[in-house]
Amino acid sequence: MPGCTPLADSTFVAVDLETTGCRPGRNSIIEIGAVRFGIAGDVQSFQRLVRPDENIPYAVEALTGITDAMVRHGSDVSEAVLEFSRFAEGAVLVAHNYTFDLSFLDHELEAVDGRLFQRPVIDTLNLARRLRPNARRYSLSALATELGTPTVPNHRAGSDARATGEILRVLLADVGAFGIRTVEELATFCGLPDQERLTRGLALTRDIPDQPGVFLFRDVQSRVIYVGHAKSLRSRTRQYFYAGSSTDRLAREVASITAVRTPSQLDAALIERRLVDRHGPAFNPAAHRSRAAYLIKVDTGSAFPALRVVEAPRLRGTLIGPFTSRWTALNLVDRLTDEFGLRRCARRLGPRLALTPCGAREAGDCPAPCVTPVDRADYARRLARSLAVFDDAAEFRGLLEARQATAANAGRYEAAIRYRDGLRALERALSARGALREAVAHDAIFVEEHDGDFVVSFIRGGLRAAVLRGDRGRIAPKLPETLRRVFFDSTPPVDLLRLGPEKLGEVLAIASFAAEGVYLEVAVADQARTLSRLRMAMGVDRRLPRRRHGVASGG
Repeated sequence: MPGCTPLADSTFVAVDLETTGCRPGRNSIIEIGAVRFGIAGDVQSFQRLVRPDENIPYAVEALTGITDAMVRHGSDVSEAVLEFSRFAEGAVLVAHNYTFDLSFLDHELEAVDGRLFQRPVIDTLNLARRLRPNARRYSLSALATELGTPTVPNHRAGSDARATGEILRVLLADVGAFGIRTVEELATFCGLPDQERLTRGLALTRDIPDQPGVFLFRDVQSRVIYVGHAKSLRSRTRQYFYAGSSTDRLAREVASITAVRTPSQLDAALIERRLVDRHGPAFNPAAHRSRAAYLIKVDTGSAFPALRVVEAPRLRGTLIGPFTSRWTALNLVDRLTDEFGLRRCARRLGPRLALTPCGAREAGDCPAPCVTPVDRADYARRLARSLAVFDDAAEFRGLLEARQATAANAGRYEAAIRYRDGLRALERALSARGALREAVAHDAIFVEEHDGDFVVSFIRGGLRAAVLRGDRGRIAPKLPETLRRVFFDSTPPVDLLRLGPEKLGEVLAIASFAAEGVYLEVAVADQARTLSRLRMAMGVDRRLPRRRHGVASGG
């Protein structure tokens, strides 16, 4: 078993690939380069140009120098990968950023005969980071220069594989000081333990489609432990089973995968949000879930209004928000109430209240209009100043900073912590409120295309107000009426203060999707111009080059 083999007795194969892109199964290998060597240094070489299923992109050609003409008579990918697997048999694979190279090699070998490449694999990128923590950069060329290896990487698989092997040999001279004697210990030192165990999870992804959708990871008891969405379900789910990331603990618990194809990535993002809310998966962070929304309410019906925190939505009163954290809203109300001398409670003024015991009144922390004459006009001015903080917080922020510093210098640390928390609450509140306001102000049309079918999402007030799905012929006749109904009728605007947690979750999900930019966006102008832009974007009137806002990345 290679993992238990002493390093001194091991044979290594350093491998590098050149590809047309970053997605195994969607993009193609165009070159495989490898060197086989032992500690003593005997080297055998392997290099194959591979005939791809697609034209080589200009950027890849410019980077590697490999042209379509060069690979026209290259090896079939199945033949090349089988040849490489025979070349590497019995050896420990080595790669620089191993996830990229192994994800392609595993995909192709699994397609040929159902096998995966043997683990463990050594990653020179991770190894260099641990042995050379002060290096300025960790790219293959930067490490080759720093370590003084003979081969200069040049984005050709053969040279880069040779440079990877030379880097490994230099670094192996240092690992003995850490008590590392076997390949398995070296892999663990690289931060890649449990590779064989995790790799078994790749079998669960074999029948998952290379399409947009939502995936659910389940444990041995069929409980949903994680929900995610992806542009390519297969590529995304496979990434979890390559060791070396923060998701390794999640991957170890996956016993089955449910994949749900969706017509578009926006559909996937919205369904993901609902499934997370339904199942409450242990490994999804809290940010993935729809949270209760909170508002600061001003009791304007009172002669001396107080600020209080209430759950959204609310239909009446003067409301500020929404805020997605109760802690944030409560801390901010406390600091505003303190600094501007506002009431501590919102109870109705009257004789009964005056007779009710009150700790804040007795401690002098409340102006107590229930028992003390308070100037109504002065109180109104203080209330107005407290609410003005939400329009311009600079003065209030400076006040809290000064009070925090004064309290800390005087050794009043509990007070300093209160002011610190007030500052944090202020920044979080303004940030959350600003992001939600910006999202609700976003009126646009998102156009997504997959294999000739379109999903056209009409986003009004940050929410998806309508959606059309199908080919051009089916969608085109519906565009004018849908456009008019969503954007140009007298429909009232979306009011953030009236949205509950589910709708706020949808606003956030759409805003997050919009930030990814993996769609074509049509801005909303007047009705005729918007319809014309939309028809051209879909190629109904004439073909236009499809502008993509985002580029898929690998690894």
